[in-house]
Amino acid sequence: MSDSVTGQHQSVTDRIQIHSSPAPHSSFSHWNNLDPNPCNWTYITCSPQGYVTEIIIKSVPLELPLPPNLSAFQSLKRIVISDANLTGTIPVDIGYCTQLTTITLGSNSLVGSIPASIGRLQYLEDLILSSNQLTGKIPVELSNCTSLRKIDIYDNLLSGAIPAELGKLSLLEVLRAGGNKDIVGKIPDELGDCSNLTVLGLADTRVSGSLPASLGKLAKLRTLSIYTTMLSGEIPPEIGNCSELQNLYLYENSLSGSIPPEIGKLEKLESLFLWQNC
Repeated sequence: MSDSVTGQHQSVTDRIQIHSSPAPHSSFSHWNNLDPNPCNWTYITCSPQGYVTEIIIKSVPLELPLPPNLSAFQSLKRIVISDANLTGTIPVDIGYCTQLTTITLGSNSLVGSIPASIGRLQYLEDLILSSNQLTGKIPVELSNCTSLRKIDIYDNLLSGAIPAELGKLSLLEVLRAGGNKDIVGKIPDELGDCSNLTVLGLADTRVSGSLPASLGKLAKLRTLSIYTTMLSGEIPPEIGNCSELQNLYLYENSLSGSIPPEIGKLEKLESLFLWQNC
């Protein structure tokens, strides 16, 4: 898949070519490399002016890397390529697709790090990179994506601490980073400032220390899933302030003390899993 710009004033400035193999998947039978207009191709959506705005490919065995020149798609708003056996790395160039609102590249075979350049994407709402083989740290620069509502980076090979700067994401609704066994350190108090957070998932990591009392500020939180980690100390009574909480999963940790009576105030609580603690 590649892109070339055909001219600033032409109606179609984004061209896409498949150069994967002599016999590409049948789903791409309409992708003609000689056609200067990709707007009628499957999986491609264009603006009325003829600019590519969406690339949506699901459950098609591409076995290809992402093109390195994604920045040529200056009008691209959504790139969704999931369960497609994408290989290689996420190109740094993706951070220059400044109109992007959605990056969904989950359930592929991507390697390498999450590019810090993604932090340039001020309109980005959904970042879904789960179930790949990504390594390295969670970029601090994601905190610059002030429109982010969902970060799904679970089931990768990420390491390091959870950036405290993510607490700046006041619109964030979902943060799921579980299944990254080398994520370590304390859960930042600052996550309690993500006032719209509904799901916080850090299970099967090596986060440690106590559960921050600041999480009690999350009035919209519905699921808190931090099991099979290295949490210790007592469950803070402030969790009883999370009035929308439905699921509390804190099993297989090293938590101690008693269950706070404030948990009894959680009228919407459906699941409370606390087994195998101290």
